[in-house]
Amino acid sequence: MGMLQTLLALVVLIYVLCVIVQGVQEVLKSFLNTKATIMARTLFNFMGEHLLTPEQIATALKMRGFDSLAALEHFSKDDFRSLIDTIPFTDQQAQILADAKTTAEQFKDHAAASYDAAMAKFQKSYAANNKKWVIGVSFGVVLLLNASVIKMYEVLAVDQKLSQTIAGTTSSVTQQSPGGGLQPVDLDAAYSKSRQVITDDFQKYPILLRTKQYPIDIQDPLNDFGLIVMGILVSLGAPFWNDILKGTMGLNNVLNTAAKKN
Repeated sequence: MGMLQTLLALVVLIYVLCVIVQGVQEVLKSFLNTKATIMARTLFNFMGEHLLTPEQIATALKMRGFDSLAALEHFSKDDFRSLIDTIPFTDQQAQILADAKTTAEQFKDHAAASYDAAMAKFQKSYAANNKKWVIGVSFGVVLLLNASVIKMYEVLAVDQKLSQTIAGTTSSVTQQSPGGGLQPVDLDAAYSKSRQVITDDFQKYPILLRTKQYPIDIQDPLNDFGLIVMGILVSLGAPFWNDILKGTMGLNNVLNTAAKKN
């Protein structure tokens, strides 16, 4: 039981780090406006260099009350067709269409018909970009906090009272957490709901904040290895560890019930 309690407490701490990473990631992505940037690149590749530029589409969106190109993510092809109907072609764009023996209406029909495929490419590109962000921010947070999985496990294994205390927060953490890994997750909402739990954990468990221990820990090669492993584990994401946390908690409850019966 002691080993399971230690592992359960460690999974709780990894999950907490994952949600911290989510929060940092969302702040950075919002500040850098990455979704709109990727959408602009997708539109540029979709429309070509000279026809209906991202700037023209952004202007049309603003006239409809949308602040960002990212709003197109929720448009259907009919919505998009209606949007580009309001965009006047420049003389240069009209000449390009004329040279290609294509009317403006034909071009817009073709653009609308290809819209779903363009958005599929956007989603793929955005997901790949998100993964890069998750990996980068995960390692950044882990290094900043000096959150070595080996050091954490060593502390938890020795201090069983601390392990039991952290493991006891599992119910409150999972109640605040998003759904399973296969479901779409609103990262910002997940971070907001879990923020109080995470704040409390940082106050109660300085094991999460080992930055001041760097001068000592850096002398131990195992600490460096533990940082790399923790970065990889955290980069798997909060939904993954939420599922692991619930499964581990269920096993722990079954074993506790069996022990009481005996």
